[in-house]
Amino acid sequence: ITTVQMDFNEFKVSHSTQLNNIPERYWDALFEKFSHEEYDAGNYFSMMVDGNKWKIVVSNEEGLKLDNSRGIFLIDHAWTYQPHIARNQLKRIPGLASRMAMLMDLDGVPLVPEVQEESNMEEGVGGQSNVAPEAGKRLETEAPGGSCGTGMEKGKYADEPSDELVDKVFAKMWEFGNAYIVSNSSLPVWYIMDELGSRIQHSDNPSVAMSVFFYIPLQMAFSLIWPLRDLDYEDEVTRTYYSVVGDSELAAVCHMLPWSREHSLSLNDPLWSQLDQFVVPAMTERCKEDLPSPDVVAQPPSGPISMVYTDLTLVKSFLTHPAFSLTSTEEKAEILWLYEHFKQFRSLRPNQFVNQYPCENVVTCKDLLVEVARRAGHSQMLPPWFPVSFNLLYELPHMVREFLTRKERNQDNVWIVKPWNLGRGMDIQITDNLTHIIRLAQTGPKIASKYITSPVLFDRPDAGGKVKFDVRYVVLVPSVAPLVLYSYNVFWLRFANRPFSLDNFTDYQKHFTVMNYLEGVELKQIHFNEFIPEFERQYPNHSWKSVENKIHQMLREVFQSACSRPPPAGIAPSPQSRAIYAADIMLEWTPQGDIQPVLLEVNYLPDCVRACKYHPDFFNHIFELFFLDPTRQSGNLPVTRLL
Repeated sequence: ITTVQMDFNEFKVSHSTQLNNIPERYWDALFEKFSHEEYDAGNYFSMMVDGNKWKIVVSNEEGLKLDNSRGIFLIDHAWTYQPHIARNQLKRIPGLASRMAMLMDLDGVPLVPEVQEESNMEEGVGGQSNVAPEAGKRLETEAPGGSCGTGMEKGKYADEPSDELVDKVFAKMWEFGNAYIVSNSSLPVWYIMDELGSRIQHSDNPSVAMSVFFYIPLQMAFSLIWPLRDLDYEDEVTRTYYSVVGDSELAAVCHMLPWSREHSLSLNDPLWSQLDQFVVPAMTERCKEDLPSPDVVAQPPSGPISMVYTDLTLVKSFLTHPAFSLTSTEEKAEILWLYEHFKQFRSLRPNQFVNQYPCENVVTCKDLLVEVARRAGHSQMLPPWFPVSFNLLYELPHMVREFLTRKERNQDNVWIVKPWNLGRGMDIQITDNLTHIIRLAQTGPKIASKYITSPVLFDRPDAGGKVKFDVRYVVLVPSVAPLVLYSYNVFWLRFANRPFSLDNFTDYQKHFTVMNYLEGVELKQIHFNEFIPEFERQYPNHSWKSVENKIHQMLREVFQSACSRPPPAGIAPSPQSRAIYAADIMLEWTPQGDIQPVLLEVNYLPDCVRACKYHPDFFNHIFELFFLDPTRQSGNLPVTRLL
């Protein structure tokens, strides 16, 4: 590893935000330990087996005092990974699965394994051996998206793990993993600490603090521990696994379920009486736009040519309608077609239009869309076009209860967990493991939705069988008050590349359909007019027209619900706004054998590369519908009026 030399002042400046979490009395020692790669935790701590579990104790006979300015210690990370490639790493990296299995004390793996003599074993407290490999030396060969820490030398562990072992480690790793987010990314980076760090037990009254620290010269993250009080010889070292904000015991129990040994939450537990406390707050802080004046009267473009300002290359290239001309300045424009979020609606001139509505995030943000769907339901029930979903930031106990209820009833329990505001399939995970779901909820705002386990499939002989697919419908909204809604007649399809089955949920090409952002992966293109006859051939009892009628009705209900409340809980009326949205939809078999459209998400200003490539008049049609008087519109626009 090539290190970048820095002095103490540079260290403080470069790591100032992280150092704010660490008592200043340790900063000098921390700098020295990083600079000299000093991993001295073994001088103060040892591992021992207490009954059927490991624990870490103070092994230095002088103890560890709070005023010891060198009493901060580096804990190495044995494995750094991204969840979507973790299973592949467990298979490919020699010794990784075996080491993780022993670290996690999985069944069938000795609690105290035999390790080579050169592993720097030391005699631990109580006669047990310290089996943590020497810290600070990471494996030189790293798999993409992750790395392995110490003790991974070939030959120390089994090279080729079985699928059963990989499955066990993958299921168990959510108890041991932690995550951090680096400043230039929105994706959590997961890691598992070395044996010493991983075996520090939880306590509500911890004896040490722990913090992850990304050391810039090494471009590596480490965990740091330091005492919270004076520790004597043989005192146990404990930390807090997760801190719950608030006073709810139910929330605390739910968040601690991954590590619960004494308390397993049953469906008849009296704690469920607290469930009504967990509600999603009103949508008051999520709409930051300057709402338009209620007195504004829009003046539609009246000249033969309207000036358009846009920051989108596709619009610049494909808007060729003679009634519109591009300008390079917003001041001259009558139409602003923007990629960036527009907030200052009161700044628009009366004859100026923009391609966004105030508070449209109620449909484009996944968590707010859940609330819109709930409004569209009846008697507290979600409509049939939306899966059971929970906002994990506020409704984790509701989700846990639903999971436990389904488990008791022997119903399928596969869930898909998504970040609120990331697209393109990023950080979306599918699991039937409650611990996995809870740990994801602890890494940032997420929603958990019931996974569609009975999707309508499309037979792809070139892919070896029937695959998942989804459909994208473009929705055009020229007015909110009154609500006017169109659907573009051309729709787009996305296909998985491997036959569907309810297993191996990290197999992206089996369970996901967004392939256009992955290098070296096939993007199957089937045009809508080719798809319809082939769909009806595969499903002769279901005409596409009947399916599309259900889709159109669903779109009506979505936007009626989205506009049914005043802002910020609903899309705000704005006479100077026009907008297009993409509704991503899957088809699901009902128990009665019918086809039910299911809404996955709604996207603002969707990716229109394929639309323009195969239908170069796409933007001409949209601009004509939105900005030309009906007397100037051609009579054959490819749109269907829904409302």
